[in-house]
Amino acid sequence: MNYEQFKAAILIQMQQLLEPGTTISLQTICKNNGLKLDGLVISSQSSNLSPTIFLNYYFERQDIFPDLNAICRDIQRTYEQNRTEESFDADFFTNYSAIKDRIAFRLIHYKKNKELLETVPYVRYLDLAVVFYCLLHLTETGNATVLIHNSHLKLWNITKKQLYKQACQTTPRLLPYDFRNISALLGSQDDADTPPSFCPMYVLTNSQKLYGASCMLYPGILEAISEKLRHDLFLLPSSIHEMILLPAENRSSHKELSEMVAQINQTELAADEILSSHVYYYSRAEQALHICDSDL
Repeated sequence: MNYEQFKAAILIQMQQLLEPGTTISLQTICKNNGLKLDGLVISSQSSNLSPTIFLNYYFERQDIFPDLNAICRDIQRTYEQNRTEESFDADFFTNYSAIKDRIAFRLIHYKKNKELLETVPYVRYLDLAVVFYCLLHLTETGNATVLIHNSHLKLWNITKKQLYKQACQTTPRLLPYDFRNISALLGSQDDADTPPSFCPMYVLTNSQKLYGASCMLYPGILEAISEKLRHDLFLLPSSIHEMILLPAENRSSHKELSEMVAQINQTELAADEILSSHVYYYSRAEQALHICDSDL
């Protein structure tokens, strides 16, 4: 069956599997880097919050499921594991005073998101753009976020400058940075203070691993890390969720690192997880971040 037939069959079968009072619908979801996916939204009477399950994934991976029934059972299991009984008060979002302490920023690629950037407030940064979202729900197992659009600024009667200032204050508090040697992530070390056992390579993200590449914008963070390591820094955008940092003698040795970033983007990441193909260089003397090559 083709993709349209696949979607129709999933909708019919899922409606039969779910408990009475549950509704399902298909929505086109705009993801990072211009990617558009078909999201299956399952809503219950007890909550207006629902996980979004992307059908593109299942259509592309039909070979790992024996039949359509197995796909629908997997969708049902995913929904049951991620559903919540909490509800979101939409009126709450109209009050800026109530929402401002949940506003955070994240980084996306500027050129790959030009269509999106026409509708949201943003701040240009190197080859990237800083955009803003509201962190509504944060637990160890999941989160709920709402991207802030230009219409929200009009509703709240605030400026982009005010929004950016608020996000700079709240993001480090909501999502504290996590910096450690990559060996620690493999279980061989405890923290960034322990000398690396095999590679002077570090990971910078945040406590939730949620849009953690934006931690490089936290006030004073790159200055503090470079002083700790006593070197300038190379920053490799390994995804929207994290940065890989390496001590650097000078910026002239970035070519192999650029090739590493390109390989990660091509083989390890989904299209919407890619942040950039450029390597960045932090200079201790200048206390500034640069792109290692000038092709934006």
